[in-house]
Amino acid sequence: MPTRRNDMPTPPPSSRFRRVPAIIVGTTTAIALALGATLVPASPASAAGGSDSFSRQIASGWGTAESGGAYTTYGAKSTAFSVDGSRGRIGALAAGSSAGAYLAGSSLLDATATASVSLVGSTALTAYPALEVRRQGDGSSYRGKAEMTRSGKLRISVSRSNAGRETSLGTADVVSSIAPGTSVNVRVQVTGTSPVIVSAKAWVAGTSEPGWQTTVSDTSSSRIATTGTIGVWAYASGSNSTATTLAVDGLSSGAPSTTTPTPPTTAPAPAPAPTALPRTGTARGSVPVGSAAYPVPSGALFVNSSSGDDAAAGTQGAPLRSLTKAVARASVGQTIVLRGGTYHEAVVVPYQKPVTIQAYPREAVWLDGSSRVSSFVRSGSTWVASGWGTRFSSAIAGVADNPRFVSSSAPLAARPDQVFLGGTQLRQVGSAAAVVAGTFYVDYSAQTIRIGSDPTGKEVRASDLRQALQIQAADTTVRGIGVRRYATTYDDRGAIRFDNVRATVQDVVVEDTATIGIVLGNNDSRLVRVTVQRNGMLGVNASSAYRLAVRDSVITGNNAERFKPAPVSGGIKITRSRDVEVVNNDTGRNNGSGIWFDESCYDLTVTGNDSNDNEYTGIQLELSDTAVVADNSTTGGQTGINLFDSGNVQLFNNTMGGNSKFALSLLQDERRQAVASFEGQDPRRPAVDSTVPWLTRNIVISNNVFGNGGGFSIYALDKRTNIAVDRWNLTITGNLFTKRVATTDPTMVAWGQGDNSTLVRYETPAALAAAKNGSWRNTMTTASTSVAGMASYLTAAATLAVALPSGIAALLGQPSGVKRVGIF
Repeated sequence: MPTRRNDMPTPPPSSRFRRVPAIIVGTTTAIALALGATLVPASPASAAGGSDSFSRQIASGWGTAESGGAYTTYGAKSTAFSVDGSRGRIGALAAGSSAGAYLAGSSLLDATATASVSLVGSTALTAYPALEVRRQGDGSSYRGKAEMTRSGKLRISVSRSNAGRETSLGTADVVSSIAPGTSVNVRVQVTGTSPVIVSAKAWVAGTSEPGWQTTVSDTSSSRIATTGTIGVWAYASGSNSTATTLAVDGLSSGAPSTTTPTPPTTAPAPAPAPTALPRTGTARGSVPVGSAAYPVPSGALFVNSSSGDDAAAGTQGAPLRSLTKAVARASVGQTIVLRGGTYHEAVVVPYQKPVTIQAYPREAVWLDGSSRVSSFVRSGSTWVASGWGTRFSSAIAGVADNPRFVSSSAPLAARPDQVFLGGTQLRQVGSAAAVVAGTFYVDYSAQTIRIGSDPTGKEVRASDLRQALQIQAADTTVRGIGVRRYATTYDDRGAIRFDNVRATVQDVVVEDTATIGIVLGNNDSRLVRVTVQRNGMLGVNASSAYRLAVRDSVITGNNAERFKPAPVSGGIKITRSRDVEVVNNDTGRNNGSGIWFDESCYDLTVTGNDSNDNEYTGIQLELSDTAVVADNSTTGGQTGINLFDSGNVQLFNNTMGGNSKFALSLLQDERRQAVASFEGQDPRRPAVDSTVPWLTRNIVISNNVFGNGGGFSIYALDKRTNIAVDRWNLTITGNLFTKRVATTDPTMVAWGQGDNSTLVRYETPAALAAAKNGSWRNTMTTASTSVAGMASYLTAAATLAVALPSGIAALLGQPSGVKRVGIF
């Protein structure tokens, strides 16, 4: 199954104006940051460290540092390294590419590294410059990243890169808005070996240095526990409109501070039943695998994959060996505790046997769907292993490589085979002749795996199991574990599949599965603090899931196999569900849509999410009704928010901009819920469900920020049935729009006429009010402005904002009647 080699960072949480500090565990996105200017002094560099003030001029490369030796640079061919007399530059960094430089003469285990970074130029872009510590020969390292998005938000994040495959470990908000070119100081500290403690902070140059803003404990088997070099690395977002130039100054490294930060621990118990709660501002994403610390109840069954025995008693002193056996042995309501290790199993939890499956406190537990492959023999420029008899189906809805789902540009997407070399996923190709470096081919007839990269000294693993957990029992909880590398077929639905009511998933990581990570298929389920990333088609799917809550999670980098954007791909898709909360999640950087409701969803709360830099749409409501969509950021995709055949929606205090097509689109076509020939009715509801008529109508658009970019800020059109938008009952008031510049910026509002094609364009708030409603009061900037540049207009725009209705204020945890534009 083809996958991209993931050399880019796991994208960061999106840009937002919001209160700080808000601690977030998540992934990373990138902004054109320039590494630049003066730095708060770091701790003195040791002889094995490095330091550089860049007080020299070099036209090509970075030359030799003041200590630490000469730089080794790497990256895309077009990238230009230079030193301008005061800063090192990484120039012409193309969108979607990364580059870096490291000091081969440095060698540190416990260390603190510091530098100042900035974006060169005034264009608002998205990039992720980072300091690297313990960098190994294969490029593995710990990174402390200053995440800066085009909206101007600054975050600090910690990640671990293993030979090009990056895993996010922790993230925190720093500043809600900074201008392009602002110099930012970054400091990262790494100590210990088991566990490895990584801390990071960022602060605007000239302001007081804060304490550590995010600290994580890395206990995974992939942790980096040996000495390494220091360096600088940067990634430019694939959504950037131009190449990026970054600058760095004041690079230094040395001994860590004498006080080692204490990483956070996990809450001991699952959250209560789902209710409409205000945004919490709590951690996003799972704690790192091996960090959860759920209490072990008396009477628990214990499992140890390395030293257990399935004939044993299942006590802590005499553990079972397999989770499969533990499920068979467990009584109703019992807790199964997995000791640290790898579990190569496909497990079914049967009906009438609810259990809790959890990791032993602070031990790393992985359900892994792959096996090690050895005995490779060189064959020309490739390497071949024989005796691989595992086969998978590529059928979707009974059709092999179904073209409804599979794009001609990624024809192998539905083939679940996966191969990993040194932890990095290789890309599948369709023949032995097509195998080159970074790719693989599985020959079912010959029973061989052929790879194009030398496996010498590296572990090669191939997926041979399809599903980690199929949970048929109600009231079952899974928490504190990781799931990876399952060759999940479309018919399996997901690597973790819940078929019954009251499912709970908490502090769980699911990554690198062939199609879908987690599936929830029934009522009253909770998905809290999970990290779901790099899955082949979709991160999370929920259907017929009334009263579902998805909270405080990171769902990013999914549709790694590049399935078509529709009918299903991206971050999270929810269908035929009612009374649903999607609150305080990072759903950005998916190759598809971030959050997608479809097919008769009703009564939706979508608040506090960052859904930026998705390839398609940030948030989409289709064939749905009755929703609050508030306090979300949706920048950097094709469309920020899309309402399609969906009505009774309150759109308050969202931030949109930098989208290539529309900030907000409102569409209607010929589909109607009452017409049986159209798919999407909820079978649990009456045959004609008046609550979800699939009509775009009764939309309130207030207190939103619309930055520049794309063709339209608001685009409203009936596409098929000759209904004028005037009949939709739209309200557009209290918003802040960017001033339009002809030919380069979006029309403020495009209003569809009754012929389903003609648009009347309104370029100013005054023109819109004069034509549609004299009571509407919107604000416009004095110049074309990106989301990042809107910060200086927020206070003035708030005077014309709509007082926040009490119901929405309660959902957002804000005072009723507060007047503000954009996200909180």
